[in-house]
Amino acid sequence: MNEANQDNGAGTGPGGFGGPRIRFVNLGGDRMAQAFQMAQGQPNWAVRLAVLTFLLVVGIPILLLLLIAGLAAFLVFMVLSGFNWFLNLFQGSSRQNQGRRNVKVINRK
Repeated sequence: MNEANQDNGAGTGPGGFGGPRIRFVNLGGDRMAQAFQMAQGQPNWAVRLAVLTFLLVVGIPILLLLLIAGLAAFLVFMVLSGFNWFLNLFQGSSRQNQGRRNVKVINRK
């Protein structure tokens, strides 16, 4: 048997050399779709029902919680950024030391 025909994890890179294959990880909805396809591909109806029940009871709520957490984090970030921008409107740039304390600035020429 030819070594090139064996599935040993080595692929053909752009220069024709055998190197590791790159596998991209699907996140979010793509992953959930793959899980449903895997559940539909089960040969036994009991296993298929168990996998679908698990996905409906555990998988979808976790996905929704992650979505809500991401949205909440984005909203908190935007609100705090707006609050910081609003406070900086009134302070201006009149500060002499610009936040430096006990720092000696060396001007080199």
